[in-house]
Amino acid sequence: MKKYIYILIFALLLASCDSMLDENARSVAAETFYNTPEEADAAVLAPLNQLRGEFDGMSFPTMQEACADYAYGRGSWTEMSDYEGLNTSSNVTRAGTIWNNLYGAVRDCNIAIGRLPDASGLTEGQKTAYIGELRFIRAFSYYYLVRLYGACPLRTEQNMKEYNMGKSPVEKIYEFIVEDLVYAAANAPEKARDSGTPTRYAASALLADVYLTLKQYDEAAAAAAKVIDSGKYALTRVTTARDFDKVFAPDASSAEEVFYMKNENSTDSNGWPYVMICAHPKAMVNGQHMLSTGIGWYGIYTTADNEFVRNWDEADLRKEFNLLPFNFGLGNNTYLFCKYYDPNALGKNGAGNDWPVIRYPDVLLNYAEAVSRKNGAPTADAMDKLNMIRRRAYGYDPTAVSPVDFLLADHASLNDFLALLVREEGYECMNEAKRWLYLCRQGVAADVIMRCKGKEVKAKHMIWPIPVTEFNYNTGLDESKDQNPGY
Repeated sequence: MKKYIYILIFALLLASCDSMLDENARSVAAETFYNTPEEADAAVLAPLNQLRGEFDGMSFPTMQEACADYAYGRGSWTEMSDYEGLNTSSNVTRAGTIWNNLYGAVRDCNIAIGRLPDASGLTEGQKTAYIGELRFIRAFSYYYLVRLYGACPLRTEQNMKEYNMGKSPVEKIYEFIVEDLVYAAANAPEKARDSGTPTRYAASALLADVYLTLKQYDEAAAAAAKVIDSGKYALTRVTTARDFDKVFAPDASSAEEVFYMKNENSTDSNGWPYVMICAHPKAMVNGQHMLSTGIGWYGIYTTADNEFVRNWDEADLRKEFNLLPFNFGLGNNTYLFCKYYDPNALGKNGAGNDWPVIRYPDVLLNYAEAVSRKNGAPTADAMDKLNMIRRRAYGYDPTAVSPVDFLLADHASLNDFLALLVREEGYECMNEAKRWLYLCRQGVAADVIMRCKGKEVKAKHMIWPIPVTEFNYNTGLDESKDQNPGY
């Protein structure tokens, strides 16, 4: 069974100093804690545990999926599908909690990064490896912060005692993210040290995505190629729709895993509550309840009328695997998202499915995009990487030519190929909390949402508000000047 190893003593040390103002207590804890591999292990698990709040929990995945072209939010999540910004207290509060989760992870990384060089019981190689893991987690956290909130305070191990801090420009934050990921790609372990800890290949995979955001296509292609050429990852073969359970079921362990947020179903508190959002009390998958207790909030759904869904080939095994026809009161054309289900979950929040934050298909898609943008047109290599994903989707060997292959001659222009990538990314990564940010990075979010859902994306919806609590306690920010537009 997959599980995090939570080290209680470290949690207690940090829990006593939740306020970032309490730097003295944190410094004492840091100075006395990082002298053995076990203590350094705990230092890495601490920021990962910070991310297990509303970021890895319920709010972030649901908010992202409700924004996707193929999904609709229900209840308090409906606002996300209206594309008018965060206007209700529910979603403003959720966005604020996610901000706190991400900065909590940054804080814990900064403490450990600042103190590990002085650890007396670790070799230099051990120190750089642990710091590589921590710098990945810190870069990961900032990458979400800068995309969700824009310019924000750049807190590092050098300035972590300076609480009152203004925004850093987006460009400076991205420079910092790249520096952290380059270090992590060179120094983090080749193999995950523990379940859910990052590797140098996870850093390279994330770096490829960051470079694409920065339009640095040579660098993006090279970073993705490092992951592909490692030979450590592969697409799982499937012949039926249910075979995808080998990738996404609670007990799944596949060669597609690059970096996942890990969950377990042995206790309610360690499970993934997002599955609760997807489930309905009476919905059955493969003859079993989506959750063992027969509960669910069905906070997101889709319909057969949605253009994305309507145009999806029925022969594509991913469609049957991802979409469960179910009438929950809106008519017979609605679907639940059923990629994740756990009939053995303990309690409503106990689903053991992992969040597949970075999978091998993400790397293949990014490589294909980077090579094509660098070249000015798709190459045979880029098309083959996309076809690997498509072949698998139809039950063919990903590594062999198949009858469903896209032909380069039919998609020879860069724009045609990018449109193909956008479509296939949605089919492959449905319900993985990636789609909205992917559409935004491609610069097509507004057009795609209008085409699929008939909704105008307001400018303020492209970025979230900085939490009021940050302005209350950080005098380096002036709410009248520094709050994001529209809020």
